[in-house]
Amino acid sequence: MAELLRFPFENAHAIPKNFSQAWQDLFVLSMLDGRCNGRYLEIGANFARSNNNTCLLSSSFGWEGVSIEFDPQFLRSWQQERPDSNLVIADALALDYAQALPRWFGADCKRLDYLQLDIDPSYNTLLALKRLPLDDWRFSVITFETDAYAGDLRARDESREIFSRHHYELVAADLCVLFVAAAPDPIPFEDWWVDPQVVSRNKIDTLKRLATQPLLPQHLLFDAG
Repeated sequence: MAELLRFPFENAHAIPKNFSQAWQDLFVLSMLDGRCNGRYLEIGANFARSNNNTCLLSSSFGWEGVSIEFDPQFLRSWQQERPDSNLVIADALALDYAQALPRWFGADCKRLDYLQLDIDPSYNTLLALKRLPLDDWRFSVITFETDAYAGDLRARDESREIFSRHHYELVAADLCVLFVAAAPDPIPFEDWWVDPQVVSRNKIDTLKRLATQPLLPQHLLFDAG
């Protein structure tokens, strides 16, 4: 897998496996040159390892962060599989992030390396986004689950306006996955964004040129030669 990465990074060969559903963890590492000791905010944590976007970052690259999950049934998974990670059982739509982020990460550097937004339904993901202090904090890489395949495009369309207004760049629009329970063909479920203040222009332009429909994560992350 490491040999096929479009944007190779140090220690990629040492990755035992990735955990994300659609290689979001490899997307983050590819955009940030395999960064170690990064910081993340994971809104919608679910299981600690299975289909989790921060497990690889935490376990193999020394990242730290805060994972927010509404359903307490997932607490046991985190206690058993990632006991040293910071899981917050809370309603993501009730948190005051302007106060919480400085408490969790400190107020000196208002930048986090990765923001995941993924709660159900997608409109709630949009509401969580609207609660973030985007005028004060920056996020280097963002994955936003739109679930556009379900037909409700409010979260996708309004989140794009919000992120664009804050000068993020959309490098993967309507990213698709194969999910036969929903449809036999690839379905659009997520948007991937980066901060051009951090991610190189070369990477941004390369990903934009690769945009096809349906757009699968392997099209972006791997170079088949």
